[in-house]
Amino acid sequence: MLLMIFYMAAGYQLALSHYTNAALFFVAGLLTLWIEIRIYRFTNDAITYFFNSLRNDDTTLQFPNKIKNPSLSRLYEGMNRLNRHFQEIRLQNEYNERYYKTVIRNSATGLLVLNSMNEVELMNEVACRYAGISPDSTNLKILKVKNAEFYEAICSLQPGENRTFRQISGNSVQMLLFKAILFQKSDLYVKLISIQDIRQELESRELESYRKLIRVLTHEIMNLLSPLSSVAGSLNTVYHPDNQPIRLSALNEEILKTTLNSIEVIHSQSNGLMNFVNNYRRLSRIPTPEIVSFEADEWMDQLRIVYSEKMKENKIDFEIVAEKGIKQILADKKLINQVVINLMNNAIDAVLEKEYDRMIKMSIENAPHNRIWISISNNGPVIPPEVQDKIFVPFFTTKKEGSGIGLSICQEIMKLHQGSLMMVSGPERMTSFIMEIQI
Repeated sequence: MLLMIFYMAAGYQLALSHYTNAALFFVAGLLTLWIEIRIYRFTNDAITYFFNSLRNDDTTLQFPNKIKNPSLSRLYEGMNRLNRHFQEIRLQNEYNERYYKTVIRNSATGLLVLNSMNEVELMNEVACRYAGISPDSTNLKILKVKNAEFYEAICSLQPGENRTFRQISGNSVQMLLFKAILFQKSDLYVKLISIQDIRQELESRELESYRKLIRVLTHEIMNLLSPLSSVAGSLNTVYHPDNQPIRLSALNEEILKTTLNSIEVIHSQSNGLMNFVNNYRRLSRIPTPEIVSFEADEWMDQLRIVYSEKMKENKIDFEIVAEKGIKQILADKKLINQVVINLMNNAIDAVLEKEYDRMIKMSIENAPHNRIWISISNNGPVIPPEVQDKIFVPFFTTKKEGSGIGLSICQEIMKLHQGSLMMVSGPERMTSFIMEIQI
């Protein structure tokens, strides 16, 4: 407005032929324009300097706010407030970084961070000990040279994947469990890997499994041998009355009948013992799977045909469903069928304990990491927790005529497929056996 007034006045004086006044007003306008340009450039330089300082993480910059120009004073005051805000954020970020680094360094679990270039950015003391490098080392690239197998194992680990790694450290063997997660750091993604030595845990679990197996084996063998011991004692009493051998003349029809019955018991129990041994051999001689790809829809149709009539006879509501997109299954079809048949038969036995509203459902759905879940669920009685802990133990059974190896064989078959067999059962849900295999 001031420029407009000066130039309009200069024009008006020029029109009146007052050249001196016109020149004065024109010079005043030029002086005003120069001042405005200087203020504009000074303001732009200050703002540019401010943002360059922020870009360089320099939050110590302060602008004077007690100046005569009120516009510049408000601008400087605003930039100072913004600068203090960034300073607080920076201090908080530095605190958080120190805090998390302290947590990582002092964690009882080995923790290691890899960037997208598979470069080690951070290792805590436990991870260094597992990797066999000094915690005081400032050059984390030494891991690639000093323990190449360890380095390759963590580099090939995919986010969400768990993997075991066996290595010899001094005079001891370590069984390390690697777990990886992916998270974003600024604009980049880094991989956080946790490392645990699970050898002792595996050994304790293995020992507990052996204990459970020995208890079951002892129980079954004692059940089979107890009648033999009893029969032997009875025959000894018959043929050695008064601790003297019986005379041939004392043999009668009753003694012969008792002898024949005892032989029958011995024969029966011996067959039971032989069957027990054969079942154990079956458990330890499962063939190596021949992995092939087969059609999921065709397989489900075959299962519907196999079980539809039996389900109708027993008034069982039977359903097979599959998630869209599952076309192929990668497995040994014969062995998988063996698992499914065993689980289906168990499910039928379970729902037959109900008088009505019997239900069995088989579902196939996608699982993480290119795997699928095949679930066989039934609404039969809930499996008690004390039974759930033993249900996969060989020769443990709650059935009167069960061998107790069906579920053990099923679990072993799934392990041979690099998969697993799990069971869930509770009052508020159906009992489900879940097979996990690769697509």
